[in-house]
Amino acid sequence: MDKKWLILIFTIFSLPVVMQAQFYYRGVVVDETRMALPGAMVCTYPDTICVVSGNEGTFEIRRRTPAVRIEVSYLGYETRVFEPDVFETPDHYHIVLRPSAEYLEEVLITEERVSRDVFQPVTVVGSELFEAESAGNFSAALSRLPGLSNISMGVGIGKPVIRGLYSNRVVVTDHGLKQESHQWGTDHGLELDQFRPGAVEVVKGPASLQYGSDGLGGVLRVRPDPIADRNSLYGSFKLLGKSNNKHLGSAVNFGISGTSFFASANYSRQVYSDYRVPAEGFVYNTFELPLFNNRLKNTAGREEAWSATAGYRSEKNLIRFSFSEYNLEGGIFSGAFGIPLSYTLQDDGDDRNIDFPKQEVVHRKVVGEYRHFFSPEKMLEIIAGYQFNRRKEFSFPEFHAIPGRNPNERLALALDLQTLSLSGVFRNADHYSLGFQGQYQNNQIDGFDYFLPPFEVYRLGVFGLRELQLSKDWRLKAGMRLDYGHNDHPEAGRYVWTPGGQIIDSLVSSAESTHFFNFSASLASLFRPSGRDDLDFSISLGKTFRIPYPVETSANGVHHGTFRHEQGQAGLKSEHGYQLDLALRYYRNRLFANLTPFFNYFHNYIYLRPAAAFSPLPDAGQLYRFEQHNAIFYGFELEIEYAFNANLKLYNAIEAVWNYNTVTQLSLPFTPPVSIFSSLTWGKIDPSDWLRLSFDVSHRFVFAQNNVDRNELTTPSYQIVGMGMEMKFPTVMAGTRLLFRAHNLLDEFYLDHLSRYRQLGIPEQGRNFTIQLIVPFRSRL
Repeated sequence: MDKKWLILIFTIFSLPVVMQAQFYYRGVVVDETRMALPGAMVCTYPDTICVVSGNEGTFEIRRRTPAVRIEVSYLGYETRVFEPDVFETPDHYHIVLRPSAEYLEEVLITEERVSRDVFQPVTVVGSELFEAESAGNFSAALSRLPGLSNISMGVGIGKPVIRGLYSNRVVVTDHGLKQESHQWGTDHGLELDQFRPGAVEVVKGPASLQYGSDGLGGVLRVRPDPIADRNSLYGSFKLLGKSNNKHLGSAVNFGISGTSFFASANYSRQVYSDYRVPAEGFVYNTFELPLFNNRLKNTAGREEAWSATAGYRSEKNLIRFSFSEYNLEGGIFSGAFGIPLSYTLQDDGDDRNIDFPKQEVVHRKVVGEYRHFFSPEKMLEIIAGYQFNRRKEFSFPEFHAIPGRNPNERLALALDLQTLSLSGVFRNADHYSLGFQGQYQNNQIDGFDYFLPPFEVYRLGVFGLRELQLSKDWRLKAGMRLDYGHNDHPEAGRYVWTPGGQIIDSLVSSAESTHFFNFSASLASLFRPSGRDDLDFSISLGKTFRIPYPVETSANGVHHGTFRHEQGQAGLKSEHGYQLDLALRYYRNRLFANLTPFFNYFHNYIYLRPAAAFSPLPDAGQLYRFEQHNAIFYGFELEIEYAFNANLKLYNAIEAVWNYNTVTQLSLPFTPPVSIFSSLTWGKIDPSDWLRLSFDVSHRFVFAQNNVDRNELTTPSYQIVGMGMEMKFPTVMAGTRLLFRAHNLLDEFYLDHLSRYRQLGIPEQGRNFTIQLIVPFRSRL
């Protein structure tokens, strides 16, 4: 008998039961390496009931009638469709997706952006975001997402901000390893190749339980290179050009796989000149200073990055090794180095040269990963890694009046950080997880300047998570983590001399050997009303704590990249946070809405505060001190997207974060202002077309930031407009794409409150046109 008739007969005779009961479809979505795929869309038919897989790739669908067809799709992977057996429905589906060289092109509600069925806000973005934004750095591209901002240091350097928290409160992982070095200061970027990420998972809110005490603000998880399908080859070649700073970039990547062995590699290089701003000068401390040819002198730079991965996979095991290196050489704007002087801003006739002062960065990373699968639901994962970070700052020693030094010496500061990491976790699907993490760091210094002492850092943590199904509508997740930390460094520093050789001051960091021990805990619940698969609500309560980093307790010197002298405070205590996150998600037909309010109370919150004084050093600028007070953070993100039809959609997002220092009764410094982002996108996708076009226009309005700390500048409101177009040729190679974008289309003069140039009154980058060519390829072996 035909299977369709069997399904019809089964449905008719089971109708009285169906009216009383429900059909459950539970499972997990993973890739070929058994890595969970959060954010995968799982749909059942008829009646089109869909959910998105959770943090561990798990999903659950309740239906009043049996499903005839199940369809599973995920960004960057081939869609899988199958027909379940209505008579022998398994208790658990284990769905494996294979990578696709061509990402899914759904133009209605972009379900991959916000994961449903999770306990806290999670966003998953693919390489299309980085390609479409064509921003200057990794975190600048992610600032397109609500709740995320970017502390910028010119064009090539940026640091991510999640709900007003940054540096040691935001964890960035790459290949499962916590990225190090950017915690030194706000002028230290992530040192990641923005051409490489195929997918990035963004967790907003406390994630300390799984990622350590530094994860109380959120996590950016960069996924490893996708593994090619067995006996196949994939890759792409990219070219990028930008008009504002004569930016030229190129990148190539490929992946290859046999039956068991696989490998991948990436290489990128970027060069750019001094960038242009819509201003002919700026005002510093009532002095008017020029910007010749509307360019910021000595902001040119060069970036180069490469990585390689090789591994072995079988039914029960996955072994993967990866190596990466990132190099940056970038000039430091002459006007931001010490007290700005007119003669240092004179045009030198070459906007591509990198002169003094400048910085050089090298980041090398080796990661080894092993996974053993006891069953489709049970997995053991162990990750070991080594990182080497070298940062050098170059300037002129005559500015520092150090007797006896070589006048031709240019190395002002060198920081060499080595990090060893080891972590392991055992997961039993969505039931429970047990894990540990350990880390050792050693930092050495050099140069005629002084900022940090040499130090050692030890970290060790263990955690456990448990998930329970309380009822058909309620799920509960709880966990606890114990952490131990130790900071150790000797007394270090140097004297401050007059040009005549007399000692007038000293920069000293007292010796420190401190131990920290405390716990983190979380309790989260997800509620989905029966019969309402278009609506869910989650609430998460967390108790977090963070161990002070040596830069916060022992810094005492010039940080030229941020135009200030920073002073640590010995004896700082660990931070303790009490955090509440809510999420209400509605997803139906053409409308998508996502509201995520939050409230955080921090005891002993550590922050860098501007002082009402200048540094005693002649070229250090304003003095900033690390202080510790109780603080409150609260705010929300709201996203609304509506698809008018298959070709046209409107997207709106508003993000807001406020904070309050309970001691000073003022706001905390470096708080992102409220902003509203809107975009209208039109795209026509027809499989039979030889050319596929899409257009978008965007508008961002940023409110004035008047809630500032004492001695911090306010920032006026502004609005910027952008436009973009994409042309795709499906029949050329594996889908060649040509992208055009205009940033700051109206050449608006605006100040970014989180920019290091804000205190100099220097506006952000002016109008910038970008063009990008992407040529993918794939082949069977």
